[in-house]
Amino acid sequence: MKNVREKILLILNDVFYKGAFLEEQLEILKHSKIDERDFNFAKEIATGVVKNRTYLDYVIETNSKIKFDKIHKIILTILEMAVYQMFFLDKVPDYSIVSESVNLAKIYGNKGSIGFTNGILRNISKQDLPKVRVENSIDNLSIFYSHPRFYTKYFYENYSEDFTKKLLKANNEKAPFTIRVNTLKTDRKFLIKKLNDEGFNTSELDFKNAINIENPNGIIESNSFKEGLFYIQDLGSILVSQFLNPKKDSKVLDLCAAPGGKTTHLAEIMDNTGKIIACDKNQFKLNLIEENTKRLGVINIKTIINDATILNEDFINEFDYVLVDAPCSGTGLYRKKPDIKWNKGLEDIKELAKIQSEILENTKNYVKVSGKILYSTCSVTKIENEDVVENFINNNPNFKIEKINDKDVLKLFPSTDGTDGFSITLLTRNS
Repeated sequence: MKNVREKILLILNDVFYKGAFLEEQLEILKHSKIDERDFNFAKEIATGVVKNRTYLDYVIETNSKIKFDKIHKIILTILEMAVYQMFFLDKVPDYSIVSESVNLAKIYGNKGSIGFTNGILRNISKQDLPKVRVENSIDNLSIFYSHPRFYTKYFYENYSEDFTKKLLKANNEKAPFTIRVNTLKTDRKFLIKKLNDEGFNTSELDFKNAINIENPNGIIESNSFKEGLFYIQDLGSILVSQFLNPKKDSKVLDLCAAPGGKTTHLAEIMDNTGKIIACDKNQFKLNLIEENTKRLGVINIKTIINDATILNEDFINEFDYVLVDAPCSGTGLYRKKPDIKWNKGLEDIKELAKIQSEILENTKNYVKVSGKILYSTCSVTKIENEDVVENFINNNPNFKIEKINDKDVLKLFPSTDGTDGFSITLLTRNS
């Protein structure tokens, strides 16, 4: 385990201070010469530290004799790993956690940091789970649940304290593993039986073509996957295409299509009829779409390199439906990609909103009269959704919002809907 802890430390250092993505770093580790038990241990600690970073830092700061901003970054990460194990895991005794952390400090620190690491962790190990003692409620929630303050503040002030608590808590929980039944090849009843026969435990969702897998390890190697009987996709993402709901023989544009989950779902809804143009500005990502279409048996999708921020005159007035699943901050994906909490700030979100508005302004030219645009993001911020849509409607009175479930902008949350966070708006061109 000693070598594994050092690998975790280096992964976290790259994520926190070098802009690396946790998911990618863990994938690299998984394909290295590491056994499954050690990988699962590494994944659990790395993910747990990223999810709970603010709370871990609070515990460290309130117990440190050194000013928090004076603690060396690599030593701080060692402490974060240790505190997470002490309060969130039962697998390793505290004395062993302290010892292993000191050994890491010997490699990456100096004599002073070794003593500091030993002393602070011995002190923390004697405590019960520390409470956050901050008077401001927003700060309290933000620290305890380890979320960016701007995010916590928005929901606290615009929803309720109870809603905010439940949302932050849900964001820190493990997401279900959901698949979409490929109706071009099978139905849910048959797929459930086949998956059960292959050793996978399943549960049905309210949406008729979605299934949760309770033990997904190895499912990509299953015959069901290889035969294209399903696509791995969160329920929120599945609902996006369902709300656009294109008719058979329609002409559809998916402007930001990779890796193809929503695109191939549109093809299923259309029963492989009509034509779908799937776009991305990166050929590698288009290759992913093509791989998925082949596996799923989709025949009505054509991939095209296209930058959605630039007007494409070949697309003008060509489409009955346009899906704009816009590039976004991913604030709806905190439970799956917790590093987003620390690498996308408020200024990043404002910049993304400008890009989203550019894309939507181009999109208005592509849809025919009476045609529909579905604008969606896997973000729950107002800046990227309600504000972008409101600005678009104000500038384009020939478009109107079609309510979804009585909402102008439908919001899906892990705490209320069991899905990733999504925002979905349906627009119709009237003239």
